[in-house]
Amino acid sequence: MIETKRLDKYIQGKVIQLDYDFITTLPAGSCLYCLTDKHVQMILAISDFFGWSTRWYSEDGLIDKDLILDLQGGLVNALMNGCCGDEIPVQFRWTEDGDLEKSEDGGTTWEPAPEFDPRINSTQFPPVAGAPSFDKRCIAATGMSNLIKLEVGENLTDDMSRFTLGELITSWVNTLIQTSNPFQALINIAVNQIFALIISVLRAALTDTVYDQLICIFYCRMQDDISFTASGVDLVTSDIGDQIGGIATLFLQQLVNLLGVVGMTNLARSGAATEGDCSECDECLTCTQVWSIFGANHGTGLIVTQEYVQVTASDGGNGNFYVILRTPDVDTCCQVDHLEFVSGGASLHGWTDCGNAQTEGVPEFTGIGFGSCINYAQLQDANPFTVKIFFVEC
Repeated sequence: MIETKRLDKYIQGKVIQLDYDFITTLPAGSCLYCLTDKHVQMILAISDFFGWSTRWYSEDGLIDKDLILDLQGGLVNALMNGCCGDEIPVQFRWTEDGDLEKSEDGGTTWEPAPEFDPRINSTQFPPVAGAPSFDKRCIAATGMSNLIKLEVGENLTDDMSRFTLGELITSWVNTLIQTSNPFQALINIAVNQIFALIISVLRAALTDTVYDQLICIFYCRMQDDISFTASGVDLVTSDIGDQIGGIATLFLQQLVNLLGVVGMTNLARSGAATEGDCSECDECLTCTQVWSIFGANHGTGLIVTQEYVQVTASDGGNGNFYVILRTPDVDTCCQVDHLEFVSGGASLHGWTDCGNAQTEGVPEFTGIGFGSCINYAQLQDANPFTVKIFFVEC
């Protein structure tokens, strides 16, 4: 026999006594009291602790997990379907796509209710300090993948129960979007689908290669201010399906869906990494990102911005100073829009046309100016110089 516990809370000067036996047997659509939508949000926000595992015990002193789930479900039902007199209560439901809808006519018609979706309206972490940069995005993407791996992926066990998996994901998601009880319904759906994958098989599928792919996906779809838009989150979901595939896809897509715009932004801004390497993220590297210094004594102080690559020439030991850059492969190519010299100048240019082999120190062509679409760029002069090279798509 489970001991009934009474939960008292002052709301707007009144004591609402929420008895477990009453709440969990309340029929759908029953009128508990007159509450506006905002009242419901307020009560749910302060009632999360009702479901803490430390509050509910059976007579033998063990945590009663079924009681916790029943209480949470009953409380959500009671609050989300409260009404006054003959008024039809506002009803809520999740669609197959995971969108929240509400009905004010007893379920005859439904309309989107994003204002109640914590993935859209939860508190957003502050922006990351500093000017927009590729490095900042890469570090944020690395931190995102690391957190998913450390906080969720590495905490999966072969003998994990559905309840324990739910606790793990709920705790992780709640940290990022400060969600409340109504969202638990969507989490339960995600947990059930993840659990059905067979945890032992899923764990084996979550390889380091998968997490590296995830870094590139986040990096490519992230905004410069380290945030995500709704379309960006949708693209992350589709990229996971296209690029990762297999059993890991559903798991990662479920996590992204649970986080939404706010959760993904907060995950990116969580500061979980201090460095990152996105040089292999070929899917979205821009023409300023694909270039690297080619060989020794061919440039120093590489600076990559949204618009240009800046390099200081190195002494080649033969009376000339050199800047030599290359792309990762012969078919990754860009065009030089123009040059700006921070100091000095270059009396000779060299380049290799797109598709042709890149040979260190031996450009395919030399002269003044560059070819229209190149994978190799060389500048040299008898005196030191620093140059900004503005690359654009071919």
